[in-house]
Amino acid sequence: MKYNILILLLSLFTTNSFSQDFFAPKDTVAYQKGGILYKDVHYAKIEDIQRILLSNPNQEISQLLSSYQSSLSTAKVISFIGGFAVGWPIGGAIAGKKFDTGLFAGGIGVSLIGLLINGGANTKLKQAVTTFNKNTGSGKVSFRPIFYQNEYQQLSAGLTIGF
Repeated sequence: MKYNILILLLSLFTTNSFSQDFFAPKDTVAYQKGGILYKDVHYAKIEDIQRILLSNPNQEISQLLSSYQSSLSTAKVISFIGGFAVGWPIGGAIAGKKFDTGLFAGGIGVSLIGLLINGGANTKLKQAVTTFNKNTGSGKVSFRPIFYQNEYQQLSAGLTIGF
């Protein structure tokens, strides 16, 4: 029984463990939660991101950053409108007014649209970071486990190595 529990815990540990990315030193930039990580400092402001990524002039990076900035601004405005539409009925209900379910549901829908646009903006930033790293010659090396279905329709785990 002890061995079965040990084997179960060991298999759960190994299947749920993820290795970390290894970044090449010097000018490598990494995407991290709505900003970039450069020389162990997180930059979230668009001015800082542009200053770093456009240090080597590149038309593709410039277009991606422009698209990122416009998409991010659009997402912020739409999310603000959705948040207002969600908060107004809640505030009214707290104050004793009738809860407006249509405005509440519409606000949730608009907020979700804002989140989708924000995800697209972050994808543009990730592409700009990848392009920058390809042009500087110091790319990212990662070892990440992936899950896939094999030909017997069983869930399996594998290891991908990307350079």
